[in-house]
Amino acid sequence: MGEFTLTIIETAGIQNYIYASNNLRQNIGASELVYRATHDWVYEVLQELGSTNIILKHKNKVLKLIFEEKGIEHGGLTSELVYTGGGNAVIIFSKLDIAKEFAKKLSRNALLYAPGLQVIIKHKEFDWYNNPSLSETVIKLIGELNAKKANRPVSTPLLGLSVTADCQFTGLPAICERDMGESEKKRVSAEVVAKLDAFSAAHNRLLSIIALDNSKGSYEIPVFLDDFGLDKGKSSYIAVVHTDGNGMGKRVNTIAKNFSSCIDNRRYIEEMRKLSQSINKAAEKALNGTVDQLIRSIEDKNGVKKVAGVVELKNNYLPFRPIVFGGDDATFICNGRLGLTLAQNYLSLFTGSPLSDELPHTARAGVAIVKAHYPFARAYSLVEELTKSAKERIRELSSDGINESVIDWHFAMSGLIRTLDVLREQDFMPDDRFLLMRPIRLGRVIGADWRTWALFSSMIKEFRSSKWSSRRNKLKDLQSALRRGEETVKQFRKIYQLPQLPVVPGNDVARDTGYIDKRCTCYDALEALEFFVPLEVDAPC
Repeated sequence: MGEFTLTIIETAGIQNYIYASNNLRQNIGASELVYRATHDWVYEVLQELGSTNIILKHKNKVLKLIFEEKGIEHGGLTSELVYTGGGNAVIIFSKLDIAKEFAKKLSRNALLYAPGLQVIIKHKEFDWYNNPSLSETVIKLIGELNAKKANRPVSTPLLGLSVTADCQFTGLPAICERDMGESEKKRVSAEVVAKLDAFSAAHNRLLSIIALDNSKGSYEIPVFLDDFGLDKGKSSYIAVVHTDGNGMGKRVNTIAKNFSSCIDNRRYIEEMRKLSQSINKAAEKALNGTVDQLIRSIEDKNGVKKVAGVVELKNNYLPFRPIVFGGDDATFICNGRLGLTLAQNYLSLFTGSPLSDELPHTARAGVAIVKAHYPFARAYSLVEELTKSAKERIRELSSDGINESVIDWHFAMSGLIRTLDVLREQDFMPDDRFLLMRPIRLGRVIGADWRTWALFSSMIKEFRSSKWSSRRNKLKDLQSALRRGEETVKQFRKIYQLPQLPVVPGNDVARDTGYIDKRCTCYDALEALEFFVPLEVDAPC
């Protein structure tokens, strides 16, 4: 007998759930609850229901998973966890009734401990020894789950049956008051309480991944926005950074195609597990490398610690806080002046080692630099648009859409809320010209593709060099000239006897006009001058 039930779990409405508030502890706690819904709670319920293929261990208050070499097809197992990753969990159960009992218990955990979080669960029976194979069944069930997710009914929360006070964050009925680290307590709903209660576990999980090198001092990860040392001027900005791996769906489909026969079911499970684990390993390496880079960049002068001698630390808190971490996508916030360089560093580290399938490994990132009290949900929406813009640039560069890493960003200097397309059309497309070189590819200039990180960072370095240092007051005027076009730039440079503009390999005319084929070469660098703190030596373009 080889009849089993495949179950896939996924969460929905994540953006609104995690980023609805500007309270950092709520954001972090909400992210932890989303993580638990497809990790910790899944593991615990599987063990409750009988024999399974996982062992759970607690280390420093964090749940650790170990896979045993057991296969459900050999009998003796109630369930087998295939893998967790990409925001979902895939499980095989010996019987449909057990799968349904699992769904009930997991749903109950979500309702009790994560009010407001939407968990989508889908089952499908299959035969281990007959087609369709496990890989085909997984792909088909994921499609059905996505359709269910898209067509799920709108959830309308109960707003109270009697006289109630509203939550000061969600507008839902408040159940108590909580000290929010401010001067007064605030009314909070069950959803907010659950997020706040999950904060400590989220912080412990982060610290179990990050190896803080405190040889230069006792550094900590921030838990409040105030810990970032935000003040007036440039120091009042934060950067919201989102990164996402390229072509992960294609990788999954490739494994499914390579092991498409039912005789390959066990190999399919093994390869999917390896891929999931290698992604997690790459993400942890990138996270640790980013923190290590920050710490190595700290300079201590007369008891005042600053990153790269510029960004001052408050009470030894690193100006960096991951919110979503541990998989192919990550979201973190940091001091606004560190957003671009930390995003670039994270992407480089994340893609620096091959994954288990040894295919090209690339990623994309969106960076929004916003005022500290800018609506967080809107900032994240902007970041998602920037990440999508980076993805479109990748498609232009590569037919299969996975061979390049690309970054895009936006400085939200005002509180105006517009979509990215509208922002760029209204602010950066005068006449038939385009002021921005971004989105840009990581790496050096190759052939005609000059829109690269190396060129961008080298331009900033040149505008900060001695030949421009006595003309700082003209750089803003140069931006205005660039807006008006090539001839205006030529006249502007001639009148004020300004140096040639930064070199673009193979395009000497850009040194005089600042343009190549109606696209400006150096507006991005000028715009980023006050919001770019390099933490490493930039490679030549």
